Amino acid sequence: MHTTLTTVQSHLKKLIAQIQSAVPNEEPLGVAHGSWNLPGLTRAEFIEAAQSLIDLIDDRGADEIESTAADARLQDYGRRLEFLRAQTVGQFWGGNGGQAASAYMLTLDGLRKALEPALTRDGHADAVTTLRSLTTKLRGMEAKLNGLEPRTASLATMVERIEQAYNAADQLPTDLESLSEARQKIKDLLTEADKDKGHLSGIKDDADKLDARLKQSAEDAKGVLERCETAYSAATSVGLAAAFTERSAALSKSMWFWVAGLVAALVAGSYFGSAQLHTLSELFKQPNVTTSVVILNLMLSLLSVGAPVWFGWLATKQIGQRFRLAEDYAFKASISRAYEGFRREAARVDKDMEARLLASALTRLDELPLRLVETDSHGSPWHELASSDLVKDAMRAVPGFAGQVKDLAAKAINTVAPSKAKAPVAAATDEAS
Repeated sequence: MHTTLTTVQSHLKKLIAQIQSAVPNEEPLGVAHGSWNLPGLTRAEFIEAAQSLIDLIDDRGADEIESTAADARLQDYGRRLEFLRAQTVGQFWGGNGGQAASAYMLTLDGLRKALEPALTRDGHADAVTTLRSLTTKLRGMEAKLNGLEPRTASLATMVERIEQAYNAADQLPTDLESLSEARQKIKDLLTEADKDKGHLSGIKDDADKLDARLKQSAEDAKGVLERCETAYSAATSVGLAAAFTERSAALSKSMWFWVAGLVAALVAGSYFGSAQLHTLSELFKQPNVTTSVVILNLMLSLLSVGAPVWFGWLATKQIGQRFRLAEDYAFKASISRAYEGFRREAARVDKDMEARLLASALTRLDELPLRLVETDSHGSPWHELASSDLVKDAMRAVPGFAGQVKDLAAKAINTVAPSKAKAPVAAATDEAS
């Protein structure tokens, strides 16, 4: 092998050794330093670039270099590689790695080009070049043969046509007569075709008009269907609102009867109460009034106002319940009336809002009116008072409260009974005196 090539190999091996010592690991430079301007090459790839040149010199290195210029150029690469080893490779693992790697790869690429004239030719490459040249020539000959083939085919066609013309000359009179008949038939067919064409054009125009009418009818039907659906929805809402309104009006009307009854009960209670109060006041003016007579008159006063008070209590409860029911039905009626308008606006804004509106409306309409009616049915004000939470709390808080109430009621009954027996006697005595 030529000494220049051996020298270049020696410098390349030193360069590889320097790379192994300068780059500490096999991480790509850009990844290891986290920098975008560094190449993503590892230490092995840098070494591979130099090793490929060493292998190339081993495979194709010659004993003589014919070109003096090539020899001089390769000798100059000795100092270039030495400078690359001493100054450039040490910058790989640092901030200047991008410039150092570019200088390294460009220098090796220049060395590869400089080695081409100094190396022996590759027999395989020469064979490939020769094969390529022969292939080109073969294709040229094939093209010429392909150009001659259509001409031979045209000659055969010309001979065939001459034979056909000779045979046609014998049959010419018969063919002319047949041709004349065929022309007449074609003329008749053309006339009929023109008539059919006009008829078909008319049918096409009618079909286009019918198609336009059908499209218009379909659009009208679609609009009518949409209006029907809107009217049906509105009718449903209006009907539901009318039913709720009717029920609310009926409850409101019946509530006024109870209001009138309440007023009458209050008037009756006031009347009977004032009368009994007047009687008691006259009784207290007498000097010798017994306690039994006073208690009897008090009991009669309570009985006289008990019925109006009882009816007033019942009327008050009915008025409250009917008012709540009427308000509930009126609220549902207003929801039914406003639903369709709200639904259109919600559908225009958001489909999810329309679904939430429907769910909210159904929730309100599904609420039973009986939820506003009291579940407990008391027979009298005393029953309601006894069932109240206040009395229950008193019974739990005060020991013996229930027993005291029972004793008080028994004493009142025992007092009233003798008083009723003595009242006629006292009245007779008063009359006798």
